Amino acid sequence: MRRKSVPIKALLVRTFLPAVVVVSVLLAGLVYNRLYASILNGFERKLVAASAMTGAMIDPDDHDRLIAAARSDKDTATTEASPLYQRNVRPIRHIRDELGLTYLYTQVLGGPGDIQYILDGTEGADHSPLGSGDDLPGATVAGLKRVQARGAVYVSPIEYQEQWGLLKTAASPVMGANGQITGSTGADVNISVIQVATQNALFQSAMIGIGSVLVCLLVALALVRRIAVPIEALTEYTLQIAGGHTPVSGISSGPREVKALRSHLDMLTGAMARSAQQREQEEERAEEMARAAILSAQTHGKADEPVILIEEENRLVAWISGEPLIPQGVLAARAMANLGQICIVKPDIRAIWRDLADLDHGKCIVIDAIAGTIECLGTSGCEVDVDGKTRSIAPNSRMGLAPHETVTLIRPDRSGFLLWPRGGR
Repeated sequence: MRRKSVPIKALLVRTFLPAVVVVSVLLAGLVYNRLYASILNGFERKLVAASAMTGAMIDPDDHDRLIAAARSDKDTATTEASPLYQRNVRPIRHIRDELGLTYLYTQVLGGPGDIQYILDGTEGADHSPLGSGDDLPGATVAGLKRVQARGAVYVSPIEYQEQWGLLKTAASPVMGANGQITGSTGADVNISVIQVATQNALFQSAMIGIGSVLVCLLVALALVRRIAVPIEALTEYTLQIAGGHTPVSGISSGPREVKALRSHLDMLTGAMARSAQQREQEEERAEEMARAAILSAQTHGKADEPVILIEEENRLVAWISGEPLIPQGVLAARAMANLGQICIVKPDIRAIWRDLADLDHGKCIVIDAIAGTIECLGTSGCEVDVDGKTRSIAPNSRMGLAPHETVTLIRPDRSGFLLWPRGGR
C-alpha cells in the first residue's frame, strides 16, 4: 500500500538540501561582490594617492616651461633629453614602478586633441612624447575640466579608451608658478591588473561557497538524525502549559512546523504573563491612588494646591507637590502645610525655610517684590503666567519681575493658581 505522507526525515532532506545550495550560492556571491568592491576601492585609493603625490612634487616653474615647450614648435626629443624634463620625469617613473601602475603622467586640456601630454613616466612603445595629443571619453574630459577649474580629484569608472584599452583613471591638479591650476596628473591602471585581483577574489569566494555547502550539509544531517528530540521537547512544553506551569525549557531547533507551534505557544504564555503583570501593576496603582485619596481627604485643601510657606508684604514662598496622586506626595503636602503654619508663628523657623522645604517631592516658587525676582527651587522647572505671558523657569534659577505684575502658577492640567499679588488671592 502506498504511503500517503512523506516521512519527516525525507521531508527535511528535501527541504534542507535546496536551501543549503541556495544559501551557499548567495553567500559566495555576496562575498565576491564585497571583495570586488574592496579591490576597486583599493585601486581607487592607490590611484588618487599616486596622482595627488605626483602633482604635489612637480616643480611649478619647470612644468610651466614644459607646457610652453609642448605648445611651441620645438623639437620634443631634445626637450625630453634636457635636464628640465629628466629631473621631473624620473620621480614619476619611480612612483609608477613602485606602485605597479600602468601609466603615470601629466596633461593639459586642449592641443591637438582633448588633452596634451607633458610628462610621461612610461618608457618604450607606450610612451607619449611631450606635446602629443589624445582624445578621451566625454565623461573623463568633463572630469579633467572640473580638476582644472575647482582643484577637485577625479576618479573615472572602468572605461574603454580607443588607444589604451580598458582603464581606470584618477586625476589631481598641478599648480603653476602663478599659484593657479595649469594642468593635472593622471594615474591609470589597466583592467588586466584588476582582473587578476578579481580572479583571486573569485577563487576565494568559490572556496567559501564550497566550505559553506559542506558545513550546512553536516548541520542538516545532524538535524535530521535528531528530529525526535525537538518533538519530544515540544510535547513536554505543551504539557507544562496545559498543567498551568511556566515552562522552564523549550525547543531550540526542529522542523518549521515545530518551530511555528513553539513560537505560538511562546506568544501565548508571554501574553498571559504580561497580562497578569499588567493586572498586578494596575491593582497596585489603584491601591496607591486610593491611599493617596484617603490621605488627601484628611488634609486641608487639595494635594495639588500650592502650599504657602511664607506670606509677607514683599515676599511669597509657595511649595508645589511634584507627585500629588501618590501617598508620598500627599504626605509631603501635609508636612509642608504644617511647616507653613509654624512659619507664621515662629520667625526663627521662617528664617531657615530653605533647609526644611521638601524639594525631593516638590518645588518652591519664591517671589521677592523688593529684589524684583521670581525664583524656582527644586529638581524640576516651574511654569508661570506673568501678566498673560507664559514663562518657564529652569530649576534653581530666577527671572525678573516688574512691579505690579501678576504671577499665576500653571498646573500640569493647564489650570491656573494666582500667586501674586497677595491681595488677589
